[in-house]
Amino acid sequence: MKIFPSSIYLVILVLVAGCMHYSAGPGTSLEFDKIYVAPVKNDSFAPQAQALLTKQIRTKLANCPGLELASSSENAAILEVTIIDFGQSMATTRDDDTIRAKSFDVKMSVSCTLSDDATGKVYFKNYHMSDSVECHAFDDNFQASQYQAIPQLTNKLADKICDAVCNPW
Repeated sequence: MKIFPSSIYLVILVLVAGCMHYSAGPGTSLEFDKIYVAPVKNDSFAPQAQALLTKQIRTKLANCPGLELASSSENAAILEVTIIDFGQSMATTRDDDTIRAKSFDVKMSVSCTLSDDATGKVYFKNYHMSDSVECHAFDDNFQASQYQAIPQLTNKLADKICDAVCNPW
């Protein structure tokens, strides 16, 4: 089968034309360009998770195009996050494991409020999000396994929070 040079040019032209109008990120821009991330509050028994979650949210929002982190809440959008629930549930790895489960799920729930200090507009209030990670206790050390799972869990929640903030609702 012989391929004509003109058909190759036509295919290239179609591909280039299809990609001309592509733009990364959300299709509409945010109503604010500065955001203040208040320190996360912890109303749960999550051990020292508030500082870690605050840092992860700020880091992720700093990478959001067109959004600048503010050092104060004055004339900026304000993101307030509260950890409202933290817990774990046992999950056995074998159906005949009745003495001690070796794996468990760690779950965390947060409540978020996003408002604008300059306009007084509330974008969302008490928006609940939760996520969980599976842990495995080696040498029957459940506490160490839970402690090692906290950064992974807060990172997953920070992703969800940043998606809610950076993607127009």
